[in-house]
Amino acid sequence: MLKRLKKDPSPKQAVIELIFAASIWGFGFVCARWALDFAGTFWMNAIRFYLAFLFAIPVIFSVPQLKKYFNWEQFWLAAWPGLFLSGTLVFQTAGLAYTSVTKSGFITVLYIVFVPFLEKLLLGKSIKKSHFIYVGVALVGSALICDFRGGNWNVGDLLTLICALMASSQIVFLEKQSQKIGSAFVFNVFQTFWAGIIPLVLAIPFEPLPKFPVSARVLGSMLVLSFASTLLAFLIQVRTQKVLNSSTVSMLFLLESPFAAYFAYLFLGESFNTSQWVGAVLILGSALASVRLSSD
Repeated sequence: MLKRLKKDPSPKQAVIELIFAASIWGFGFVCARWALDFAGTFWMNAIRFYLAFLFAIPVIFSVPQLKKYFNWEQFWLAAWPGLFLSGTLVFQTAGLAYTSVTKSGFITVLYIVFVPFLEKLLLGKSIKKSHFIYVGVALVGSALICDFRGGNWNVGDLLTLICALMASSQIVFLEKQSQKIGSAFVFNVFQTFWAGIIPLVLAIPFEPLPKFPVSARVLGSMLVLSFASTLLAFLIQVRTQKVLNSSTVSMLFLLESPFAAYFAYLFLGESFNTSQWVGAVLILGSALASVRLSSD
């Protein structure tokens, strides 16, 4: 497994891996909602990140090909992506205390609006005009999902919108560092360390300690968040951004919203009306069109 992960994926393989990662993150929305029964936003994210970090350290030191990349250069390289990742998940988790999993999933992916502009600003990349069409379609889909016309906004939606801005920054900064990354696994472990700093510092003075004992559902949720959503899915992101640009990655990440909606329906009983389903289809279509554009 680790031997296969050493090699950069082909563009087609990267797309398949990202779709898989999006499904993990989609289920992660449900797990985050369940995990809020165990701890507040800050403690939950701090535990999530450092549980993953502590598990991964022995793995790195047991594999010589990974150990050689465990150095200060890679550690500092992961700082900005890790801090923006922290902001992404802290604001997203805080928003889930006030808004539905379904709405959170679709508001989160509004980072597609920001990514092309950050790419141009930080990486000097041009923006294809057709990309704006796909962004516009995705935004219309998101508006239908969230029922903006009915004024169905709350503070959780605003927090999730800030999460989207953090996510776009993490994606672009990761692309900026991608060619300097020695090992995607080691880099993601360092990124996880940085991502845990802010919630840990804020948890100690501002939140009560987590509630023990925990239920089987909460324990399972924390394990999914730590090992599947954090270690595996973000490892996939680091790998695939070596061969796909930020705009394409961000559009593929749109798929986490339909996955979140599906899992929210399955496990939480949340449902869509007709216009919301139309919005979901528009978002899926824009993601697929963007992938095809990037491959031309």
